[in-house]
Amino acid sequence: METRLNKLTSRTQDGFVHHGNNGLENGLITSAVTPSSLVTVNTNFDVIIIGAGFTGLMAARELSRRNRKVLIIEARDRIGGRTFTSEFDNQKYEMGGTWVHWSQPHVWTEITRYGLSIVETQGVTADRLSLLLDNGSRLKITSMTNLLPQLCESMNNYSNIDGVQGRTVMPLPHEPFGANEVIQTYDKMSMQDRLDQISTIFNNNKDMYEIMDAYLSMNSQCKLSESGFIDHLRWWALGDYETCRLFDKTSRYKITEGISTLAKAMLNDCHNVQLLLSTPIISINRTNDNNVTICTQNGQLFTGRTTIITIPLNTLHNIEFFPPLKLEKQRVINEQQCRGGSKFAVKLEEPIGNWCGYAPYPNPITMAFTDDKEGTIIIGFGMEDLLDIRDFDAVKLALNKLLPDIKIKYIIGHDWRSDPYTGGTWGWYRPGQITSNLLTLQEHEPPLFFASSDTANGWRGFIDGALESGLTVVRHVEQYLNKESTINI
Repeated sequence: METRLNKLTSRTQDGFVHHGNNGLENGLITSAVTPSSLVTVNTNFDVIIIGAGFTGLMAARELSRRNRKVLIIEARDRIGGRTFTSEFDNQKYEMGGTWVHWSQPHVWTEITRYGLSIVETQGVTADRLSLLLDNGSRLKITSMTNLLPQLCESMNNYSNIDGVQGRTVMPLPHEPFGANEVIQTYDKMSMQDRLDQISTIFNNNKDMYEIMDAYLSMNSQCKLSESGFIDHLRWWALGDYETCRLFDKTSRYKITEGISTLAKAMLNDCHNVQLLLSTPIISINRTNDNNVTICTQNGQLFTGRTTIITIPLNTLHNIEFFPPLKLEKQRVINEQQCRGGSKFAVKLEEPIGNWCGYAPYPNPITMAFTDDKEGTIIIGFGMEDLLDIRDFDAVKLALNKLLPDIKIKYIIGHDWRSDPYTGGTWGWYRPGQITSNLLTLQEHEPPLFFASSDTANGWRGFIDGALESGLTVVRHVEQYLNKESTINI
C-alpha cells in the first residue's frame, strides 16, 4: 500500500457529537480515513479481501509479504472495522474496540512490532462506586475495596460449574472444543440459567445478585437469558479463571496512540495491496472455477482467484452468493448472534475524580466509569437498544440516576447496533450456538474463505481475535493457491 504513515486526520461518516442545546454533529475526525487506491477494474487479483477491519488488514499484510496481489474492498470511508479513534476537543476517544493486554498474544505482537505503548483506563480501578439497585429506584454509594472480595467470591461460584472453576469445560481457552463432550453438555445453558442455579447463595445478599446481573450483562451486552454461558466460560478461562485478572485483560489498558494508529501502521506495512473504500458489495459470484467475481453497489466488477470475507457475522446475510453457500452455513448466517448494546462517552462540565458505576437490567446503562485522571470523561455501556445514545436528554437522565449532580458538556459515540456494516458490537453467541454454529462459520468453501473476530477461537470479539482469524485464514488461502498453481502447471 503506497501511503505514508502520518497523523493527518479526516472526517468519517461514522459517529456523532451531541452538544446538548447546541445540537447534534454527525461524523467524527479520525486518522482511520485514508485515500483509496486507483484500481483498474480488469485486474485479476490473487486475493480479494472484503472488509478493512483488523482481520482484513492482517490477511492483506501477510499475503502481500508472500508476493500475492491483493485488493481490499471496504464499505466504509475508513479502515478499522468496529474500531476507530476519534480526536475531539484535544482528547482521543475510542469509538469501538479499545482494550488490550500483554496476554492477548496477537495484538501484543503488533503493539511491539510498531513500537506502540499502553495507558491505564483510570476509572476501572476507582474505589468510589455507585450501584443503582431495586429496578433503578435505590442508589447505593460504596467502596470497591469493600465490594471486590464479595464480587470475586460470587464470580468464582458462578464460574465453578464443574468444581474446578470451569477447567474441565474450557481447559484450553484458545481451543474452544478441547473438551468437546463437556462443551456439548453446557452449551445450551444461558447465563441466566447459571445465575438461577446458584441463586440461593444470594438469599441474604440481594444487592450482590443485582451487581452480578449488571457485571455479567456488561460482558454480553444482552439479556442474560439470551447470552450463552459457554462464552462466559471462554472469557473466564482467558482471564486465568480469576476475576481481577479477567477484568485487567478486558477493560484496563488501551493503546496510548489510539487503535487507529495500529490499523494505519498495518496498512502502511502492506506491499502490492490496493484499497478501495466507500464501496459496499452486493454479491459474490464463483460460477467460474478459475476466479471469483465481486459485484459492488455501484455496479463495478472485480475478479480474483480467491476471496476472503471478513465482515461481521450479523451482516453476512446482506451479501448474495452465486451459487448459494452450503445450506448449513446459510442457516447459521441467517441466525446471527447477540447484537450487543451501546458504548458512548460523555464530557462533564466539572471533574468528579475516579469513579465507577453498575446497574442491572433493565437499567439503560449497565456500567460506566471515568476515563481520565481528573474524572471529566465517562465511558458508558448499555444493554441492547434500551438507550438511544444520540438522545442527549435520555443519556443525561440515565447517567444522572448514577451521578445525580453531574452536568454533561457533550456526548460522543457511534451506534454500532444500527450500523448497517456491523449489526452490533462485539461477538457473543446465544445458548447452543457454539456447538451448532462456530465450526460451520469457520469452514471455508474454496475459493471463498471466511475470517472474522466473530469466529476466532481465542479472544473472540476482541481485536486480538480479529488478528488471530486473519493470520489463520492466510495459511488456508496460501495452501489453496499453491495447490491450484501446482495443478495448472
